[in-house]
Amino acid sequence: MGIIIRQSVRSTIFSYIGVALGFVVTIWMYPNILTAEQYGLTRVLISLAAVSSQFAKLGMNNTIIRYFPYFNDRKKNHHGFFFIALAIPFLGFLLLAVVLLAGEDFIIQYFEERSALLIDYYLLLLPMVFFILFFNVVTNFIKALYNIVVSTFLNEVFLRILVVLSLVLYFAGWISFQQFMMLFVLNYAVILVILFIYLFKNHDISLRPDFDFLDSRLTKNLLKYGSFAFMGGVASIAVANIDIIMLSALAGLEDTGIYAIAFYVGSAITIARKSIYNISSPIIADAFKEENFSLIADIYKRSSLNQLIAGGLLFCGVIANLDNLMSLLPAAYAGGSIVIILIASANLFDMTTGLNGAIILNSDRYRFDLYSTLFLISLTITLNYLLIPTYGILGAAIGTASAIFCYNLLKVIFVAIYFNMQPFKASMVIILLIGAVILFLSSQVGLMINVYVDLVIRSLIITLLYIGPIYFMNISDDFNGMIVGAWNKYRHHIFPSSK
Repeated sequence: MGIIIRQSVRSTIFSYIGVALGFVVTIWMYPNILTAEQYGLTRVLISLAAVSSQFAKLGMNNTIIRYFPYFNDRKKNHHGFFFIALAIPFLGFLLLAVVLLAGEDFIIQYFEERSALLIDYYLLLLPMVFFILFFNVVTNFIKALYNIVVSTFLNEVFLRILVVLSLVLYFAGWISFQQFMMLFVLNYAVILVILFIYLFKNHDISLRPDFDFLDSRLTKNLLKYGSFAFMGGVASIAVANIDIIMLSALAGLEDTGIYAIAFYVGSAITIARKSIYNISSPIIADAFKEENFSLIADIYKRSSLNQLIAGGLLFCGVIANLDNLMSLLPAAYAGGSIVIILIASANLFDMTTGLNGAIILNSDRYRFDLYSTLFLISLTITLNYLLIPTYGILGAAIGTASAIFCYNLLKVIFVAIYFNMQPFKASMVIILLIGAVILFLSSQVGLMINVYVDLVIRSLIITLLYIGPIYFMNISDDFNGMIVGAWNKYRHHIFPSSK
């Protein structure tokens, strides 16, 4: 678990910095520089690019993690696996480009009534798909090498810095909105180029293929797994973006912009989940290869506990500061409060159920990931289709949150049945009680001085009241070890005379 803690802590630090930047960009800059419709355009473009790039990957993202242990040989440049990792998605991108260009009229007809602005920038979708596609592919290859820090920094921090600069240029009147949108897309190209440079500079990677290593049995297994990973990946990314896409088609870009900001705030609690998942998944893949099921069960329980601790703190911080956050937004965004609560609650449950997805995907039961995700996407589309026309952004939040709850409960039951593993510990009840008490106490305290002072003081008090009991009750060895390690590392800088 050591490498998981080290990598996830470093990655989480960058993610926290990214979230801080994200709050500045999302809560302050976007609403005050762009109209809700313009901001909605950026969110829909990202969602469409994310879904489209998942098609183009042809299942390689999960295949890289699942099968890299079989190719792993640094002296032999990992038997040309990097060539395979790039070649298959490139073929997928070419096929996708034909579909997007040939089907332009068919696709935009769903948006022309309520989201006409998207039609003007439709052609930006293709380069954005390319940049996002290969950034994700290279990220997964580096992830398979047990390194998630650099890609996290680029995606969570550096990309947001580039967005800030782009917004400043537009706000100052130095560029038009059209030029801003071009910069917005090119920002993804910048982080892709930097990631490529890092990979080739720091790892022995070659683009030369090694077809001799690919015997018929390995090739068959790769194709078989890749086909299921492709379908499951498409369904999974579709679920993550279907609410944004359906809102833009059924309600319009203005509602989409409002919903996107509320969704971002509600999803901020998932910072630690992404970091822990990214570094744990390749370790679980190795453990399955070695049939080390006790290690998998241990990672499952400990990741669930640690994700609840991290997610619970952020959940308390977000909900307790909800009035402060909403007061920083223009009046048009006032209806986003309930969206934040629903999405944050669903994400907290998701984190509490642990790494069930990584366990399923890296096992011989990986087909279930596809079946469960198809169930999820069907449920999400149905709920959103029924609820959005009547309830707007609230309907999208109810539909998405309900689907997340059902999906994770289904996966927990499946892992319990087929692997005899479950992620829950009795100590989790204590964490939930601590969080509930903190939220109750916070609700009894009115505004302190002003919004900014209240935000800082309230957040600091919540952090101390939350972390203190968890640390002194020793609920998580990993959490306590991280606190002690951080203290030992920096105490000499704080108290130079201490020994």
